[in-house]
Amino acid sequence: MNDKQKHVCPVERANGLDNIFRKLVQNPKKILKDYVKEGMTVLDVGCGPGFYSVEMADMVGKSGNVIAADLQQGMLEKVEEKIKGTYIENRIKLHKCEKDRI
Repeated sequence: MNDKQKHVCPVERANGLDNIFRKLVQNPKKILKDYVKEGMTVLDVGCGPGFYSVEMADMVGKSGNVIAADLQQGMLEKVEEKIKGTYIENRIKLHKCEKDRI
């Protein structure tokens, strides 16, 4: 395992990144309220399972978009599963990064 692989959260551990306890400590809406506004297009680099992406999609409203970008297809699939059939599904665009560029 090289140094870069050591710093990537395995998809199998994604649930640890997205839970109610984290939301109590790191509430995305509270953290981003001064920066993310209705109508914006925002980029969530290293989106993981979508902890911030989902909340940002609500914040940007019907006229906004979120680009959820991650290195791992498995993380993007978790976001896709989470938003499928919801009112924010069309607001989040999934983007697979390459290992050396967004």
